[in-house]
Amino acid sequence: MRCLHAALTPSGPFHEKFGFLCIVAGKSPLMDSIFFLSLMNGAAWGGSEELWYRTALQAAAKGLKVGCAFYAWKEKEQKIETLRKAGCQVYLLPNKGRDKANLGERLRYKISRWQVNQIAGNLPFHDYSLVVVNLGGFEIYTSTWKNLYRKLPAYALLFHNYDEGANFKPAKAKRLRRWIGGAAANLFAARRIGETLEEKLHISIPHSGVFINPITFIPPSAPAPYPALEQTVSLVMLAELDVSRKAQDNLLKALASPKWKIRDWHLSLYGKGNDKSLLQGLIGQLGLSEKVALMGHSSNVKDVLQQAHLVLQITHRDAMPLAVMEAMAMARPVVVSKVGDMPSWVEEDRNGWMAANASVGQIDAVLEKAWQHKNQWPVAGRQSFARFAEKFPASPEERFLRQLQPAAR
Repeated sequence: MRCLHAALTPSGPFHEKFGFLCIVAGKSPLMDSIFFLSLMNGAAWGGSEELWYRTALQAAAKGLKVGCAFYAWKEKEQKIETLRKAGCQVYLLPNKGRDKANLGERLRYKISRWQVNQIAGNLPFHDYSLVVVNLGGFEIYTSTWKNLYRKLPAYALLFHNYDEGANFKPAKAKRLRRWIGGAAANLFAARRIGETLEEKLHISIPHSGVFINPITFIPPSAPAPYPALEQTVSLVMLAELDVSRKAQDNLLKALASPKWKIRDWHLSLYGKGNDKSLLQGLIGQLGLSEKVALMGHSSNVKDVLQQAHLVLQITHRDAMPLAVMEAMAMARPVVVSKVGDMPSWVEEDRNGWMAANASVGQIDAVLEKAWQHKNQWPVAGRQSFARFAEKFPASPEERFLRQLQPAAR
């Protein structure tokens, strides 16, 4: 007999459901095969894909039959080769013309959408014990995927994103309820995602839990050395250049005030995104060209964090950003906003500082508080490392596989 830990209790608050699907008696049927369907297509890669990708490799190494379907990007070629070498069956969803920059691109995009619809209906889902549907946003209510749940065996949904200000139209809300209600597992990158969906959809989400994404490097076994504070203070932010979510524009405006301009600091904004030109223009307009640099994507996050004094993630919307966990793994203090699950990782005046929101005023206030406690940053960094060691699993992939096991048919 299985115990779905408070998952089916309508009145039980979402936080009581963490640790769902525990096996309390008898044996769970062994999962001998798993299929990963990733619908994330806003960017070539991200934390949402890293978890299923690494778990696919882990499952294949354990002898499970593994299938994967995801959107084809040139940047994924090495990952595709690695999956195939590991024995995974790979199915690519066409992705041409998505920029829709001209008539030819728009035509290629329409052809790609048609091809995706054809492929989606013929993927071999029923050859597997469990289908894991990875969501970048809420792609399951779009026309291509809205009714796919009817064709699936046991399936799990992975939610990585949310917007507390969003409201779902009735038709979309209905589709989401059907998908969520039929899932053998509903897993969230942050507890707050599930809570928000329950509020918006007026439901109690069954079979729910929280997963932890892997970080991009092997965590150090001891706190990394902290750079001397006698030099120019290095502020770092690692995030997609998307001001509607990440609020880099408000960060620049806060740092453009006279009091900040006379202080000795430098901000490095790492990441790619559609708002690069907007931010570059804003840096010039605000007179911050000597103090702020757009660094682009970095493939060596560990080295970037090694040079940082303070890591920023003061955003409008986030679940549980990898950048925050990675900064903590590297023993760096962090400044964040009160969104997603960041409040459960960051403790005010202990391993960082927290803004109520990402408005210009709140960003200025929280940075001012952090600056006035600059002498505490090395100690706060060590507290970050301790907090990370306490909360981060030895193997996120192994933990995730264990979470999925009871959901398999």
